[in-house]
Amino acid sequence: MSETVKPRSGVGLIPFGLAAAVLLSLFLSLGYYALLHRKQGGMALPVLRRVLPFALTDSLGKIVTREDLKGKVWVADFIYTSCPGPCPAETLRMKEIQDLVANLPNVRLVSISVDPRTDTPSVLQRYAEAHGANPAKWLFLTGGVKEIWLLASESFAFAVGENPPNRPAEEGPVFHSTQFALVDAAGRIRSYYDGLKSSTPARVAQDIRQLLDERPGAMREATLPSQAGDR
Repeated sequence: MSETVKPRSGVGLIPFGLAAAVLLSLFLSLGYYALLHRKQGGMALPVLRRVLPFALTDSLGKIVTREDLKGKVWVADFIYTSCPGPCPAETLRMKEIQDLVANLPNVRLVSISVDPRTDTPSVLQRYAEAHGANPAKWLFLTGGVKEIWLLASESFAFAVGENPPNRPAEEGPVFHSTQFALVDAAGRIRSYYDGLKSSTPARVAQDIRQLLDERPGAMREATLPSQAGDR
């Protein structure tokens, strides 16, 4: 990989306070809107944000871009393999989603490492195999620290950054959101979920089915809020 920035090198991409503000903003500006517009009696899921262009590397060393996922409904989360905190629970929930949608076409799960200096493709491949990931359905992506952290914050409105040195060791070197995001075939985020709750997989699977049945052109781009760097 060409990126050499280290997560703990003092880059300071997203200071702790700003990251907390990003998370708060997510719940205030998006969560309430999503709550009001969650499907009721077949109502469409709202369009919340769009995923901006990216190019990351999967566990087999292949470049994966936003365009490669076009036409797919996908669920994204951000983890790292050495995480001593919530990541194992997130991965368990993603595995449960994988099992629930195993027979559905054009569905992908995408787990992105927030500690890419450690999480090389080979490390991610071992992690994927250990957690029963189907490589045809579930992608594990790595890349540059700056690119991934900006992807998390700008595209998904997820908090991510270095833990201060005085944080307990069991929290690990990186803090990050434990939310899942559901992305439609046009690359638009349609819902967020608590990645730690046992009820989440069933909800996600239900919403995936709704998006797969959605007519082309539904919920046009005009409903999206503006994002820095939109293109």
